[in-house]
Amino acid sequence: MSISRRQVLGGVGASVFSPGIIRAQGTRPIRIGEINSYSSAPAFTLPYRRGWQLAVEQLNASGGLLGRELQVVSRDDEGKPSVALRAAEELVRRNDVDLLAGAYLSNVGLAISDFARQNRILFVASEPLTDALVWEQGHRYCYRLRPSTYMLAAMLVEEAAQLKATRWATIAPNYEYG
Repeated sequence: MSISRRQVLGGVGASVFSPGIIRAQGTRPIRIGEINSYSSAPAFTLPYRRGWQLAVEQLNASGGLLGRELQVVSRDDEGKPSVALRAAEELVRRNDVDLLAGAYLSNVGLAISDFARQNRILFVASEPLTDALVWEQGHRYCYRLRPSTYMLAAMLVEEAAQLKATRWATIAPNYEYG
């Protein structure tokens, strides 16, 4: 089966790289294990969840992905890496997901990424912005969908340099992203 660059770069289309998906036979659904901070960051994650639920509904209504139904099994990580790791383990071992996706917080994303590396399962990181995710701790099983902290700063530096400010300060949360 040939995989186009467009399929790879298009959000859900990135899932076709998973060895589990490629090996799957027949019309077995593609199963995504989605982990996110729904209870600890609902202002950000609940609209995200409504978005992927709508996308999955529309995708399946139009014939699925590569002719296969897409199923998402979702878990709340409570904003804690330890909870995310237990969820990842359950999703991979008991729910037989083909890939992992999600993560809002960078510390949670790093934990899931390490799990993905150790278990050789694709992790599509939707939100973690830490540079370490794809640089220092990057590996072939982790793909990020958003720009990193460094990339965001680089985009803003030219505009900031034009401001007449003489002092700068940053305030950041106490986890990997900060």
